[in-house]
Amino acid sequence: MALNKYMHPRNIYKIPPDFGKLSVLYPEFAAISKTDVTGKITVDFKDPHSLRILTQCLLKSDFNLEVDIPADRLVPTLPLRLNYILWIEDLMEAIHRKEDIRGLDIGTGACAIYPLLGAVKNKWTFVGTETDTESFNKAGENVKNNKLQELIKFVITVYRLPPKNGFTGSPQELITEGGELEFCRQLIRESKQYRDKIQIFTTMVGHKYNLSVLLQDLKSEGITHTHAEFCQGRVTRWGLAWTYQNYDLYELVPPRGKSRKKHKPTIFLLPVLTSCGGNIEVALNKIKEMLNILCIEYKILDKRGGNITLEIVAINNTWSNQRRKRRLQNRTEADAKVPKLHTEQGCKLVHNPTSNQVEGESKLDDLEAPKSAQIDDNIKNQNKINEGESQQHKSSINSANNSKTEPLVHAFLKLQKKVDNILLELEFLDGSAGKEGLHQITQYIKNNWK
Repeated sequence: MALNKYMHPRNIYKIPPDFGKLSVLYPEFAAISKTDVTGKITVDFKDPHSLRILTQCLLKSDFNLEVDIPADRLVPTLPLRLNYILWIEDLMEAIHRKEDIRGLDIGTGACAIYPLLGAVKNKWTFVGTETDTESFNKAGENVKNNKLQELIKFVITVYRLPPKNGFTGSPQELITEGGELEFCRQLIRESKQYRDKIQIFTTMVGHKYNLSVLLQDLKSEGITHTHAEFCQGRVTRWGLAWTYQNYDLYELVPPRGKSRKKHKPTIFLLPVLTSCGGNIEVALNKIKEMLNILCIEYKILDKRGGNITLEIVAINNTWSNQRRKRRLQNRTEADAKVPKLHTEQGCKLVHNPTSNQVEGESKLDDLEAPKSAQIDDNIKNQNKINEGESQQHKSSINSANNSKTEPLVHAFLKLQKKVDNILLELEFLDGSAGKEGLHQITQYIKNNWK
């Protein structure tokens, strides 16, 4: 199910853009769009060039902004960026700040999307920081082309903001030491130095697990904070805001997002194995082997001390009917050990029947041959399926999350070392197979933990 209905209430993209109108207004958009047999105009959202043209046309059509996005730089998802700006509007309104609003955008990028939107929409002033010279220069050009130099300034800094799950962009835009979580933690640590100079600090978070860790960090330090969920299509991001001023952000701007039922995690004690003992690294490798066999995407989110957290995404059901598959394999192996009935003499008898007995044997061969062939076909088909699933497993978990196909199971898998024991915890997040799908995966792990 698409998540557009969970956009910010004031987001103009709650109603999808009129591609027909864009095709008439902008020839470059008409060139990258396609019309199907029903007359519906579509765009390939997986093609970076198409996304770039679409974003540029929407900025021109809806905000009168002329923006040049380089081919090797990040293409901002406009509805999500607008969600973020609208949420900051809510924060400013909550603290009764309506004028002289100044923002600092760390890692502004070549597009300078946040300063441009904030300036043209609300007349906010911005200072944007950037580490990459090419992005810095292009951001300056975009601001100058839109005559917003009085509102937006740029400086080179040592900061680097990593957009999460982006599949367009340069390494400078997509990579930071320690990842998104460490970047945000550093931002929180450094914010303490400016607690009396900046009213509200905000950041966008691309991973739900990182958000939960950051919320816990802020809570443990007694820092007032709130958060929001931003959705567009099947992509979800989170906004995190905190302050050292006398504002109760949580009460003023309560966490906003679609309501989700908290699923109680399943926890069980992994049996002690001779090969594993109480070594959590060995246990992790064994879990990864099982996930590889099942072609389940996984990504290690956190690895500290005796706790390891993975995000897992299952696109296809590869864990069901394991007993049937084993029986089929055993039967095939048993058939391979049986001496072949069709000896050279037997073949001659089949082709030259001389008795009723030979006719009977011939009929028996005719009946059994298709059965044997069917088993071979089943094995070949299963091998093809396994090969296909193995190829699919090579794709990244990010592409699985961004895919239009809803995963069967999306969950957290955690390993926790308790003295000499290891606990396995699985928490269902979403997916069309529901909690039952995760239960089946859990059962597979239990059955094969030996």
